[in-house]
Amino acid sequence: MVALIPARNEGPRVGAVVRAALAHAERVVVVVNGCADDTAERAQDAGAEVISSEPGYARALARGYAHLRGQALVQLDADGQHPAAAIPALAAALDHADLVIGSRLLGDPGYAIPPLRRLGMTTLSAWLTALTGLKVRDTTSGLMALSPKAVSFFATDFPAEVADTNVLARAWRAGLVIAELPVPMSARDGGVELHRGLGGVTHGLRVLRLTWAEARGTPPAVKFY
Repeated sequence: MVALIPARNEGPRVGAVVRAALAHAERVVVVVNGCADDTAERAQDAGAEVISSEPGYARALARGYAHLRGQALVQLDADGQHPAAAIPALAAALDHADLVIGSRLLGDPGYAIPPLRRLGMTTLSAWLTALTGLKVRDTTSGLMALSPKAVSFFATDFPAEVADTNVLARAWRAGLVIAELPVPMSARDGGVELHRGLGGVTHGLRVLRLTWAEARGTPPAVKFY
């Protein structure tokens, strides 16, 4: 199993994440995107294969999928929130699904999710269900396993703007089987959150719009090759 880790300015954390992942994965690939620190060097020193992409979380994932086309993988964030110990269970669940989400909301999340963040997560889940019928609680989780079929699909057809609930709508349209497993996580250990404050609200509104477009089959016409 391969672990895929997108990372931007996570120098103080990425080494520990890579080492933890290597305890459960045969190979770790870190995609650095727009870094202004030593993320790449620390990831490589910890034993990861390091590749790069243009800035942006979605572009980092797209680069990773293209690099690992046709292989199964488990992706996790570089900020230390996602437990590498969940890799085997997520990978095993690929026997019955193409995309398996590690969910904070199926059981004990493992940390106190801020009320506004939880409200946003609940809203996006309800929106996805209303549009597609999919019942996924934690639609914003970055911890997930992908089958070779899913990786190959996303390698050539992945959103350019946002990698969030809209990705699940795209997977649904493609006929990929989606599952969810409970995985307790941790609060972020330092660094800067990708979406916070007013930016988080703006991001949520963008995700609602893009998920609507994906479910209707009218997403922005941008593909990665």
